[in-house]
Formats: sequence, C-alpha cells, structure tokens
Amino acid sequence: MKTFNLTVKVGDRVSVGRFRNVETKIKGIEVDENGQPVILTSKGKKKLLSCRLVKLQPGTKTPKQILMERNGKTRTYKSKR
Repeated sequence: MKTFNLTVKVGDRVSVGRFRNVETKIKGIEVDENGQPVILTSKGKKKLLSCRLVKLQPGTKTPKQILMERNGKTRTYKSKR
C-alpha cells in the first residue's frame, strides 16, 4: 500500500465544481460528524478529498506526458509534409 502525505493550509487554492473548473481559496479546515476533513471555501463546505489541489496540478502537460517523462521516454513527432 502506498502512502501519500498531503499538506493543506488555509489560503491554498483548490479547483471545485462538477468538472473541477472553478478555482477557490481555502478559508478554513474543519472535521465533520464522521471525523472526515472538510474545507471551508468561498463556495461553501467541501469534502477535502473531493477536490483537486491547484499546487499539485502539473500545468499544461497531459497525464500521458508526465508518465513518459517519469519513465525517461521522450516522443518526437514528424511533420507529414
């Protein structure tokens, strides 16, 4: 089993919404009645692990490009002209 440590602070920016396309700021962190972490954002309360952290997003690279870089593979494309 892999372990993933996640540090989330008030002031971090997260993407929320159905398609994770609305960026919002964390205003506070609480625990719900089930003991699960909940973040307070400008868009309301959200479960901590149902959003994407902006600081962990790779930028403009696709997941396939990131995996190829990790494996040390590069791909070049030739023009058909």
